[in-house]
Amino acid sequence: MKPYLSSIKFLAILLIALPFLAISQSERIPFFLGLNPSITIEPFYEKGEMDINILPLVFQRKLTNRIDFRLTSILNLGIRNDGSEISHFGIESAFPIFLKKKENKTDCSSGIFISPIISLTRNRIEEHNNLGFWIEPGYHLLFENKIAMSFGLQIGGTYFAYDEGQTKWANHFGVKIIIGRWI
Repeated sequence: MKPYLSSIKFLAILLIALPFLAISQSERIPFFLGLNPSITIEPFYEKGEMDINILPLVFQRKLTNRIDFRLTSILNLGIRNDGSEISHFGIESAFPIFLKKKENKTDCSSGIFISPIISLTRNRIEEHNNLGFWIEPGYHLLFENKIAMSFGLQIGGTYFAYDEGQTKWANHFGVKIIIGRWI
């Protein structure tokens, strides 16, 4: 079995198990399950090359009346001029801090937030590990039936550690759109 497949299995198990851990509370605190469709185009990619997240799962759970925890899976299909294959895999963790405090534990998160983010990924094609540090201001819309949509702008930096020893920092800017439902 290829080494990255065990990491993918671990991510899948973690994302499946988290909702059940959230349900085990005596007072049921809602959690959010969603999708974060994304495309990445790096400045060093050739024309027409990109990465598409083919496993864009999102889990979010309230920690306090103002702070949530959000986990997003990353499994990118790298579209390259010489063929396509899995390029990146990893995970992004965020702590959205909402300006408006929720009144009770069972309220779903909504409104303006700002979130510190850490992202850990492995790029198999370009052979490097990434560590991203970002800030994401955004807005979490809550509709009827607990359906929600979140919009954010990610601004920060990414550390690239190449297998042959070279390292570098690069700017990061991203638009984040998440669609899902509070359960």
